Amino acid sequence: MIDRRLLLASGAALAGCATTPKAREQGPGLGPWKHGRAEDHGLSTPALETAAAKLAAPGERQGLVVIRDGVLVFERYWANAYAKATPEWRNVSFSSGKSFGATMVGRAYTEGLLKLDDLASKYHPSKVSGLKPGVTLRHMLTMSSGGTLNVKPSSVRPKRLDDPTPPGPGAEYEWQTVGERGSPPGYGISIEPGTTFYYDGAVADHLANVITAASGMTSYRYMMTHVVAPMGCEGLDYQKEGVDKQGNIRLGGSILMSCRDLARLGQLYLNKGRWAGRQLIDERYINEAISPSPLNPAYGFLWWLNGSGRTPNAPRSMYLAAGARGQFCFVLPEVNMVISTMGFGEAQLTQEQAFAALNPALPRSEV
Repeated sequence: MIDRRLLLASGAALAGCATTPKAREQGPGLGPWKHGRAEDHGLSTPALETAAAKLAAPGERQGLVVIRDGVLVFERYWANAYAKATPEWRNVSFSSGKSFGATMVGRAYTEGLLKLDDLASKYHPSKVSGLKPGVTLRHMLTMSSGGTLNVKPSSVRPKRLDDPTPPGPGAEYEWQTVGERGSPPGYGISIEPGTTFYYDGAVADHLANVITAASGMTSYRYMMTHVVAPMGCEGLDYQKEGVDKQGNIRLGGSILMSCRDLARLGQLYLNKGRWAGRQLIDERYINEAISPSPLNPAYGFLWWLNGSGRTPNAPRSMYLAAGARGQFCFVLPEVNMVISTMGFGEAQLTQEQAFAALNPALPRSEV
């Protein structure tokens, strides 16, 4: 199956990167990350230590992982009221999990289960989803669907280490009468698909139902067996509250994962979809996922982009998975790096603040 728009986008992306060496597979494959010295990969351990200390100064970071040339060259972990200082500790993804969701759609595309310009209603009836009949999967991936009033609650905050409260029930869809606060007038009611960009996890959640119909298995099972396991993730799973009674995930967030596993996601995209000796995600899909969407040049397929320079002093080619409270995976193609950091606290760490802390430790001649 060949998607004409993906072919065109892929051709444009390749034309714009004619001087860039073709991406080759790097990273851990199905095994653990390989470790190396920062200095052997053009970085400075003291500079990374300084960056880590600045990033963790507010006291709410759990971890920082730096990958270069597919090798883990630096990592630091910190304990706080919500987390332990171990590489295995699983943090709540919040919206950085959307980029894993985009990857799940990409895997289904690669397997020929769906096309990006398919109507969502082909898999998930409009009367159930609340989406307008003309909404396509592409609209859903680029936050340009016009919205829905059938929504799931947000990700559950991590509990303090001394909180024994067990997980609650899975998040179920609930019909609202109006759009969430801050949404444009008519959101989920009268806005036509493909006319308005509005960042909203509710629509992304409905992609999980699409995957269920397209694959013939629950979206939770599809994600875990067709994406998470083939990537060799060591501890990634979903919050109990993030899986509903039908076995569908809250695609807009609710993943529990380590900084190391979040870095795998960035490396997969840096590899143009190759992983463990195979093309896990079609390269054409990867190229479009990290290219500007029609209504927002700073957004691709559930990935944020820096082509418009939103993050000062960062390469325009940078893209990132981003979630509330500072869950970030920065992908820096020009310097062959992936940087992931996670944690939780009351302060809202922004991507600009996080990158400003890290920037002095990055290769100067290329950033």
